[in-house]
Amino acid sequence: MARVCNEKLLLVPFGSDHIADVVAIERLSFGVPWSYEAFAGELKVKNSESLVAILNKGKESKVVGYITGRWASDEAEIVNLAVHPDARRRGIARKLLLNLLDNLERKGVKKAFLEVRENNVAAIRLYEALGFKRVGLRKGYYVDTGEDALIMRLDIH
Repeated sequence: MARVCNEKLLLVPFGSDHIADVVAIERLSFGVPWSYEAFAGELKVKNSESLVAILNKGKESKVVGYITGRWASDEAEIVNLAVHPDARRRGIARKLLLNLLDNLERKGVKKAFLEVRENNVAAIRLYEALGFKRVGLRKGYYVDTGEDALIMRLDIH
């Protein structure tokens, strides 16, 4: 008999009680991760919007992803997005990004930008599937590898 696993994904505002879990995901995801202090500071930025994805399994809950964006006037930048390696390929990054974009659109944002490693094929596919277009390149942007960053833009309707 197959076991049924009831899971529920919740997207909630990123609060100070989530920082330690987010930093753990950050360290698993990036060669030059943000520090605890960097995330704590981000939570104090006036025009910053951050969400965490919490996976509830029965009585257990775990932060499995996060996203941070900043806006000024009608433009926004997706600053950081990551999903725990054990929770990838389940649509969590897509849900985080779509939710953040909806929130930003309600604030009057018309364009969103982001940078992504040129070799991060999975992320690029996600962004392109959501309508982001390649608009530029930052040579040697990533200090850990010297890798270039693609600049991508989404026109929000």
